[in-house]
Amino acid sequence: MSFIAAAALAVGVLVLAPLVAHLLRRGRTPERIFPPAGLVSRIEAHSKERARLEDRSLLSLRMAMVVVLALLGATPLVRCSRLSVDRPHGASVALALIIDDSHSMRALEPGGKARWDSAREGARQLLRSVRDGDAVAVVLAGKPARLALSATTDLSAAKSAIEELRQTDRSSDLDNAIKLGRSAIKNLEQPDKKLIVLSDLAGASVSDVDVVAPLENVRQPVDDCGLLWARRHNDRLNVTLACSRSATVPRSLRVVSKEPPESILSEPDAMTRLSLAPRPGSQTLSFGLRSGAGEFALELTPADANVSNDRVQASRAGAQLDVAVITDAAHASVVTGGATVIEQAIAAVRPEVVVRPLSMLPDETRELQSYAALVLNDPPGLGPESRGALSEWIERGGVALGLLGPASSGLQLSSTLEPFAERGARWESTELALDVDPSSLPWLGPEAGSLRALTRGGRMRLDGAGLPGSVAVASWKDGVPFILRRTLGSGLVLTAGLPAAVEHSDFALRPGFLALLDQLLGEAEQRRGPGATPVGESWTFPAAKTVSIEGPAGPLAVLTEGCDAGHAPADCTPGQQLATPELAGPYVITSDGTSQARVARLDEHEIIDPPGTALSAQQASVAGGDSGAVDASPELALALLVLFAGELGLRLGSEARRRRRTARALG
Repeated sequence: MSFIAAAALAVGVLVLAPLVAHLLRRGRTPERIFPPAGLVSRIEAHSKERARLEDRSLLSLRMAMVVVLALLGATPLVRCSRLSVDRPHGASVALALIIDDSHSMRALEPGGKARWDSAREGARQLLRSVRDGDAVAVVLAGKPARLALSATTDLSAAKSAIEELRQTDRSSDLDNAIKLGRSAIKNLEQPDKKLIVLSDLAGASVSDVDVVAPLENVRQPVDDCGLLWARRHNDRLNVTLACSRSATVPRSLRVVSKEPPESILSEPDAMTRLSLAPRPGSQTLSFGLRSGAGEFALELTPADANVSNDRVQASRAGAQLDVAVITDAAHASVVTGGATVIEQAIAAVRPEVVVRPLSMLPDETRELQSYAALVLNDPPGLGPESRGALSEWIERGGVALGLLGPASSGLQLSSTLEPFAERGARWESTELALDVDPSSLPWLGPEAGSLRALTRGGRMRLDGAGLPGSVAVASWKDGVPFILRRTLGSGLVLTAGLPAAVEHSDFALRPGFLALLDQLLGEAEQRRGPGATPVGESWTFPAAKTVSIEGPAGPLAVLTEGCDAGHAPADCTPGQQLATPELAGPYVITSDGTSQARVARLDEHEIIDPPGTALSAQQASVAGGDSGAVDASPELALALLVLFAGELGLRLGSEARRRRRTARALG
């Protein structure tokens, strides 16, 4: 506290003045003549008058008034660490509060307080210093950056928005959050515009001079090692973990399950002997699993500054799409050998996709359950068992592409092309190089222009061969359907009138074929989804389907595109449905009676990237416009007015009582 502030508070010593004044109002004892006293011998006696206080309540009020006056005088001189909005020009302010709700904000500060709690408390303090005429916008910095509250002068709405915020496990998107906050207040009338970032700045570099990050405590490095996710695949358990640069304590893993570790791990001693050095960055460990191992979790010990990432549920869901390709390698391979053109095309479009070549279509649905998409090239017909297994798999959300060629026209008696086409589909030989009409494929993008002069020996005529529900989404120049699209249950069937064999056409060598495969994989992600996705990445589902999701914190809201939150698809025009996981962990998705497991996993950079510390003095300083004096003048002035009114009331009451006593004495 400065000398001036102490001197201002020293005025409170005058609280003794009312006490001294009351003591000086001692009255002399009135003398009254008592006649019988003349019969008693006179004895000289001396007595001392005792000081006594009169009107104690009035004295208390006056002393309190002196104390409030001292506080009122010292208030402009007292400063504390509470954040407040500085007004260098004395005018109204447009304030953009950028609050980081990413996973790294779950970590505890050196003092034991969560970073997220400090950020929200800082926002509350700033809102307590805003005035009428100020505008406030709230932006969340978890990926993707979102505008939680548009700029408004309704301060009660801003306070409610802050109270409704919840911590998430998203990755950080601070750069875009700052851009979003700047645009939110850019066109407002307030002369002063401020961007205040309440974040640990992990992985970010704030170079803008107009951005202030006043919370220094949340930017302190902490010891944090976390489990990103654990995947069960066949007889192996793959565990991915990450550690911060400040990690110093060795860790170990342990199995958390109702069953003993011996019934889960094929070598339980391997995990017992494991001692994880605090190595910055991420690493993957692999363990053997026993067949039939039940549900279990893994825990990292000892606990650190972020306990929320020290445990992870072992998931059966994969991190990528599995695609089955069924073709005759002799006809679908390139001259140089190696993988078929279909496999090479899928790898070019989506390198992360896992392609599983199959020699023949399975006869049982369970053998197809691990696949999200299937490509069937020039099948010589499908038998009853294969048709039944394929149709059931598609109805549960699978996506299949049938590339029909000359082998598909010579069907045996018990074989058909269902669910791709009717038996009426036939191969038409031609020596002309036919073109696909680009105007019939706007959904394929500019790559549709590459589908010219495709054929070399013929094409599959699909006119009149479409199954019920089939729609022609691409046509040849002469109007014959080229690609049919058909929805079957929760899945999708695409049928093309050319095979992938280069001896019959250049279809598999054109950019349009890559675009078609990209559409196929996109549809597979929408219906089945990859097993594991980053937290905050939306999942999409077909329109007008009943979808329910159960997550780590209970049911997850499923919204319909074009509808307000809380509206069922029947209450509005249905579009595709969206669900966004906010927390890391396993989710169970149920659609039309079929359940599917997915995992929302953490971003390793939320643990690896250190908090931001490279800030200019103006950006990090609390006096740079976002902390300062505590203005309690209105409250103290009101208290002083109440005390003055109380004193006036007591004095009037005391005077009235004195007059009544005098009147009774004279009467």
